[in-house]
Amino acid sequence: MANYTDWLKLYSNEDRKNHALRVAETAEKLAATHGADKDKVFIAGILHDIARDYSGKQLLESAEQFGIAVSDLERHCPVLLHGPVAAKIADARLHIEDKDVLQAIHQHTLAAPDMSLASKIVYLADAIEPGRQFNSIGELRELARYKLDSALLAAMDSGISYLLEKKEIIHPKTIEARNYYILNSS
Repeated sequence: MANYTDWLKLYSNEDRKNHALRVAETAEKLAATHGADKDKVFIAGILHDIARDYSGKQLLESAEQFGIAVSDLERHCPVLLHGPVAAKIADARLHIEDKDVLQAIHQHTLAAPDMSLASKIVYLADAIEPGRQFNSIGELRELARYKLDSALLAAMDSGISYLLEKKEIIHPKTIEARNYYILNSS
């Protein structure tokens, strides 16, 4: 297995490299707080966006090559495929076999019902890494330290609010995940 500095070379964009490193470091801190495997979330954090700078055409072609089912919504907005494509690249080309790592990469954008601890942490780390700035970021960062599922739901709400404000599409998987966490919150 290569080390993370080698993996960062997969990014052509310096901003994306820096974002990936911040996500990995944030995930590692959250893992220490919530009892997750720090190595797994660090690796997932480093690799979560390796397909993010692919063009729409590249994402659709990669999805087809990897046998990823693509919905009409994803054909219209291929960037939604960058998590699943990144997970397949990590598996096929980087020989990452750990299911928790691959699932965390896959789910980091749209979320999913009943996510693993690693998936929750990487999803949140992507939302709250130090480079992110939005109105409720301080509260979300604080919540993530103490109440992971509440923070997860708040991050989904924030993301959905942002998409509504921008009049962008909201993937049904995100709505399904949000509903799951509402129905299953304590």
